Formats: sequence, structure tokens, C-alpha cells
Amino acid sequence: MKISVAALAILLSSTAAYAADLAPQPVEPIAPVAAPYSWTGFYGGVQAGYTWGKSDYSNYRISDGLWDYKGQIDAKGFTAGVYAGYNYQFQNNLVVGLEGDINYDSAKGKARARGNLNYPDPNVDPITPRTQEAELKWDGSVRLRIGYAIDRFLPYITGGVAFGKYDYSPTWKIDQALHYSSTHVGWTVGAGLEYAVTDNLIARIEYRYADYGKKDYLDYAPTAGGRFNDRINLKTHTIRAGISYKF
Repeated sequence: MKISVAALAILLSSTAAYAADLAPQPVEPIAPVAAPYSWTGFYGGVQAGYTWGKSDYSNYRISDGLWDYKGQIDAKGFTAGVYAGYNYQFQNNLVVGLEGDINYDSAKGKARARGNLNYPDPNVDPITPRTQEAELKWDGSVRLRIGYAIDRFLPYITGGVAFGKYDYSPTWKIDQALHYSSTHVGWTVGAGLEYAVTDNLIARIEYRYADYGKKDYLDYAPTAGGRFNDRINLKTHTIRAGISYKF
């Protein structure tokens, strides 16, 4: 009898334990997994920064390239503008895009020219200092962008066509000031970093170098020495910060 009572107790305890195992167990809540940020889409924004650069210039005779005076203007100043573009993000996180921008500039500079003692026109004093002034009025570009998305960070490189309006004011004869303006077209390359502050607001910082090439500004009337042009070679560096809205 004692054995039967003990066996019954063991049976009841094992049955209770088995029933407890069959009872529903509380489920630990699973934290939702945030979807990775996508850079695909259109965007537009505003930017501002600082531009500095130089323009090498020379006044030369068209027939043989003999120069009258030459020098370099180091222009610098504030820049601000707008930009817009489109990005597409591939599954391997490569981001490719097309972007354009247009900016107002106030990069100004002034320099004294160096005269050529062998200047062929006897009517002009080659020793007289000649003051040169220049200002980059506005610039713009159309560029490709290639970057690699690290979630909300996007480091990128960029390059394309650059264009800008450049004003040039030489004093090439005594008490005779001239003023000319022309649009330069060249190329630009740079790099930057963007960060998606929210799903729509994107902040950036960017550096760009631009080479606007050579431009002939003046075609003087013939003198005793022939006909002369002023040739400008313009290059700039720019650092900008911007904020854009992704649609």
C-alpha cells in the first residue's frame, strides 16, 4: 500500500509538470527593425560658402604673341546659390546622380601688372603701372555624382561642366580705364559628404575646384605695334555648406 501511494504521488507530480510545460509561455516582444535609408529620389536645396582663386592675364600681340604686360589677380569672396538633382541607389549601396547648381558670387581681386620693356608700340609707355581688377559675378555647373551610402551618410565625388561670368577692368593706357565682361566655360571636380538629418532633410559640405579655361577679352584697334588682346586664365576653389529637401 505504501508503494502504491508513493507511485501515485510521483505520477501526479510528473503529470502536473507535463501540464505546466504544455501551458502557453509568455512571448518576448521583438523590437521592430528600421528599414535602411534610401537615397533614391529628387531633391533641391540652398548653399553658401567661400570662393578663392586666381586669374593669370596677359596683353599680347595677335600676330606673334609678344606680350605688353602680364600679371595675376587673386580674387576671393562670398558665394551663395541653389542646387537640385536626382539620385539613384543600387542594391550594393552605390549611389549615382545628376546635379546642377547656380550661384551668386562676389569674388573680387586687384593687382598691378608688370610691363614689358620690349613692348613694340612707341606710343605707349611700358614702365607706367597698369592696374587690373576682376570679379567673378556668378557661376554654375552641371555634374555627375557618384557616392557610397553608409545608411544616412553619403560620401561622394562629383565632376562636370562649369561656367561663370567674369568682369575684367584693365587700365592699359594712361588714364584710360576699360571694363569688359564675358562668360567662361570649363570643368569642375570635387568631393563632399551628405547626412540625412531626417527622411527628407539632407545636410552637406562640399569642396570643388573649377578651371574655366582661357578667354580672350579685348581686341584693340590697330596701333603702331599691331593688334592686341587681353587673355584671362581663371581657376577657383570653393567650399560650400548646404541643406536640401528630398522629395
